[in-house]
Amino acid sequence: MKKRVLILTERFYPEEFLINDLAAEWQKQGFQVEVLTQAPSYPHDKIFPGYKNKLYQTTVELNGIPVHRVRTVLGYNSSVAKKILNYISFAFLTCIFALFSGWKYHRVFTFHSGPLTMASAGVIFRFIWWKKCMIWTQDVWPDTVYNYGVKPSLWMRIFLNIIIKTIYSGYTAISASCPGFISKMSLYTKKEVVCFPQWTTLSQILPEKAKSSPVIFTFAGNIGTVQNLHNVIRLFGDLQRDDMLLRIVGGGINLEPLKSFVLEQNYKNVIFTGRLPQNEMPEQFKLSDVLVISLKPEFDLTIPAKFQAYIASGRPILGLVRGDTAALIERYNVGVAADPSDGNAITEAFLKMANATDDQFAQWRKNALELSNNEFSREKIINAMTEKLIATKA
Repeated sequence: MKKRVLILTERFYPEEFLINDLAAEWQKQGFQVEVLTQAPSYPHDKIFPGYKNKLYQTTVELNGIPVHRVRTVLGYNSSVAKKILNYISFAFLTCIFALFSGWKYHRVFTFHSGPLTMASAGVIFRFIWWKKCMIWTQDVWPDTVYNYGVKPSLWMRIFLNIIIKTIYSGYTAISASCPGFISKMSLYTKKEVVCFPQWTTLSQILPEKAKSSPVIFTFAGNIGTVQNLHNVIRLFGDLQRDDMLLRIVGGGINLEPLKSFVLEQNYKNVIFTGRLPQNEMPEQFKLSDVLVISLKPEFDLTIPAKFQAYIASGRPILGLVRGDTAALIERYNVGVAADPSDGNAITEAFLKMANATDDQFAQWRKNALELSNNEFSREKIINAMTEKLIATKA
């Protein structure tokens, strides 16, 4: 009998997240996949056209996968209170679903992005229906909470510790997307925490490219506060070099403030494209000489998903990051890394890449493609995750 797998995730198609690819692949492999999520609204804080924001609804969508959707509390981009309310609402409504429908499934897989509270239903699946549950976390708690400005007072630490330990108790298999998460997560569970890195759905191998004039640097992805882009744009713009161009591809809550800043400073070498569909990203990478990753120093444990897409494209990487991502860039020689808290280092890194020879660019390209094929193979990672999910013991 085919195993019936429920995927619990805050975000799902038509929102563009990696879980879409995993769900479609499991469906293709013969699993009976269903998804429990919310009405799609990310990143614009508006329900997608063609969808309704009901308390509960079931539709059939990507590859014929049944999708159970609960209501989204809108306004989360402009109101902290509504953001928290949306988190609580999602946790509560998915727990209700688990309470009444949890008996149907052989396995439960949670794609944890955002608040860990979104995984609360795992406790219901586990201790009410005794289901085998696996979580794959993309955002380690409680570090992320503190990085967003919450003060780690004694009572806050006690409160978060209780939440984290309770939620992890509901999962029979625990995994992380970044190796740096493992030691942090292991503080809250005695179970083994394994690493399954993210992969990229980019399958198009881009042609080699001679350096442009001007040299084109591209940042692609979400434009929030954690990306440290205000600092990066300021340092790049102040170079006032007409032989270098910085392109910002993407959208997010910090896009308009950054566009206003560039206009105020009259930077001629920084341009914004806005958010583009995922299927247009290969063309954006093709135009670029260097692809940029930028994160605030506090997020040094995170390997952002764009890293895998960047190396698969065979373009050199400028990593304005610390931690595991910087270590990968330097260890495998796929570009240049600089400390995001050091303005001089960021400036020097831009100049170093702009002045690199064609031979150096060719070597970076070769190393990036080898790293992508050897360490971030989609097939290998999905197969390993599938084996872990099926082998999960009660």
